[in-house]
Amino acid sequence: MATTSDTIHASYGEAFAQFANRLTAPERAARAAAFDEFVRHGLPDDAIERWHYTNLSAFPKQPVRLATHATPDVARWQLADCDEHVFVNGHRMAGDANASSAPLASVDAHAGLAGLHRAFAAPGLQLAVAKNVVLPRPVHLLTLSDAGDAGEMTQDMAHLAHRIALARNSSAVVIITNAGIDGAARFITQSLAIDLADGARLTLIRVQDETRATTQWLQTSVNVGRDARFDLVNVDLGGKLIRNDWRVKLAAPGAQTELAGLFASDARVHLDNQYEIDHAAEHGTSRQFFRGLGFGISKSVLNGRVVVQPGAQKTDSGQSIASLMLAKGAEIDAKPELEIYADDVKCAHGATCGQLDDTSVFYLRTRGVPEAVARALLTYSFANDVIGRIPHAGLRSRIARRITAALGAELDLDALNVPVDADDFAGEPTGETA
Repeated sequence: MATTSDTIHASYGEAFAQFANRLTAPERAARAAAFDEFVRHGLPDDAIERWHYTNLSAFPKQPVRLATHATPDVARWQLADCDEHVFVNGHRMAGDANASSAPLASVDAHAGLAGLHRAFAAPGLQLAVAKNVVLPRPVHLLTLSDAGDAGEMTQDMAHLAHRIALARNSSAVVIITNAGIDGAARFITQSLAIDLADGARLTLIRVQDETRATTQWLQTSVNVGRDARFDLVNVDLGGKLIRNDWRVKLAAPGAQTELAGLFASDARVHLDNQYEIDHAAEHGTSRQFFRGLGFGISKSVLNGRVVVQPGAQKTDSGQSIASLMLAKGAEIDAKPELEIYADDVKCAHGATCGQLDDTSVFYLRTRGVPEAVARALLTYSFANDVIGRIPHAGLRSRIARRITAALGAELDLDALNVPVDADDFAGEPTGETA
């Protein structure tokens, strides 16, 4: 019987030897131990409960290479009025990242996947905000992949580890854009470790718009302190196989989080978002608000899990998931979960899935609106429940244009793109209550 190591293509070992040559001896030893974990366990498959809908086990059998340096024109992805940090193919745009300083933070994932990431990860954004400081401008982290002259059967690899730490009573807005330049195959892993001290507030906007040949895994772990707040808007628009793991721990009394997500899948895209909120202390508040669009033959997975730990009394948690099936062949698997070990809580969740309301389409058509535009208007309104929560007008417009382009109708976005008031996010979803 073949062992796991027999299924690992020799190019992984060659890539690791090339990468390790740049490291100090202690760092090389730590990375080698992580690479051994990858060799022993491989990548997760759908036999594992948390990976039931997503199978990565075939990827170690395919040849890979380390992504090379590139200096593409990044203007189309840049955002106005932001402090930008640009990484291309896992390297800082201005030059080499110092691989020996890359953090080896633990990641909550399958041992083989975690080992692969820890073996290769270079340092990405390392943001620390001092006590009582409010950043005046958003920080924009732009990670691009440019496969260059990669062969048809070879995947470029790029791995980045990011950290964000906000000290007591500090505040920041961080925007992350993951995008690709060409259609060559690439395999990307990224981790993001976030720590919010007491009273800190972070708004994180993440937009994934990779090419149709990209496999990407993102692991985000967030620790929220006393009376601190973490707000997320996650938008998935591209990729071939995308897996996002979001873990938010409300670690101290009064911690709050609001998670909003929009996923739009077409062209045989596979999107898998796993959200987990761990209420580990009393008086915690959480909201989850997700919208899904199925444009064509594709598969989207969304699992929203809330765990209320023993002693986390006065927890207030709500979750709402709604999906639109816009074409034949689209599949959306959405599952809200509640796991409660405290008795004085208010928790609710609900999930709906359907098509556009024909009556609403007909109403617009009777007023002279062409059918394609009517359907685009209704779909845009549905998606804008999430898009409108993005605090950067230029990014809102960019995402809206991507959505409406997929609908095949021209809309006056300047007239339509009105942001949603943040207070609207606190609505109570209908559904099961505990």
